[in-house]
Amino acid sequence: MMEIIVFTLNAILIYLFADWVIRAIEKKKGEVLKHRQVVFFVVFLSLALISFNVLRTILAT
Repeated sequence: MMEIIVFTLNAILIYLFADWVIRAIEKKKGEVLKHRQVVFFVVFLSLALISFNVLRTILAT
């Protein structure tokens, strides 16, 4: 049960961080990204794969 809570909180944090990254890129660029959803997906997927793998390793011990 604890793993479900940890992974859910992790997913929420990943979503918020990916959104923050996209907004920071757009602010620096001064315009909305042309393919915003694709960039968001790449950022979100990368963070998810890395963090879930780390969590799985930590929780396995």
